Amino acid sequence: MSRGLQPYIQDQFIEWGLTKTEGEIGLLLLKGLSLREISNIRGTSETTVRQQALVLYKKASVDGRHQFAALFLEELLSPCEYFNTQQKIAGT
Repeated sequence: MSRGLQPYIQDQFIEWGLTKTEGEIGLLLLKGLSLREISNIRGTSETTVRQQALVLYKKASVDGRHQFAALFLEELLSPCEYFNTQQKIAGT
């Protein structure tokens, strides 16, 4: 499933005009790493990563990490399937 989402993520990053660094940070954020963990991996300060993440969120038109991740989570979830399943369970 992750391979199926990767092209969508890359397309979104291109559409938003992310730099290579912003894209790398975006992927690490989507993987659930903290700003401190990302700064350690990248060899930069946590403040730098925070600023880069803020630029990324602005380009993606979201308010933060949760909304950023939710953009991609929506691609994996089909509301129709969920609600149809719930109706079948309730009607059983």
